[in-house]
Parts: sequence; C-alpha cells; structure tokens
Amino acid sequence: MAKKKLKFEEALQRMEEIVEILENEEVPLEDSIALYKEGLSLSAICQEILAVAEGEIVQLQKEAGGIFSEVPFIPKEEDSCEY
Repeated sequence: MAKKKLKFEEALQRMEEIVEILENEEVPLEDSIALYKEGLSLSAICQEILAVAEGEIVQLQKEAGGIFSEVPFIPKEEDSCEY
C-alpha cells in the first residue's frame, strides 16, 4: 500500500505534536529516538515543499516607463529558517 503524501500543514502539525510529546511527557529512550527520526523526516518534507513553492513565486519589478516585469523570487538570507 502506498503512503499518503503529506501536505505541508499536516507535516507541520505532526512536528508540533512530536515536540509537545518530547517536551511534556516521560517517553522511553527508544520512543524518543523514533519520534526524533520522524520529526527529521517531516522537516525534510516541509523543506522540499517550501523549496518548490519558492520556485513558483515571482515578484513584480517596476521597469523604466512604469512597466512591470516578473522576476524570480529570491529570499533574503535573514528570512531563512535554518537553525
């Protein structure tokens, strides 16, 4: 049976659940490691989805004469979410 492809919001919600479990509950080491690995996998899914979305976003740039043209969206370094 094929796995369901997660939407960004579903993956993010599950990551939040994992963080809450790990922060607020007494979890055996093996379960903690499994949850951590699941969180890493979900993080990779979210990063992939965001990378695709960034590729689809364009900005409008005003040219001389008031004409607008589309240019690729390039996020600023300070907008990065890396930790």
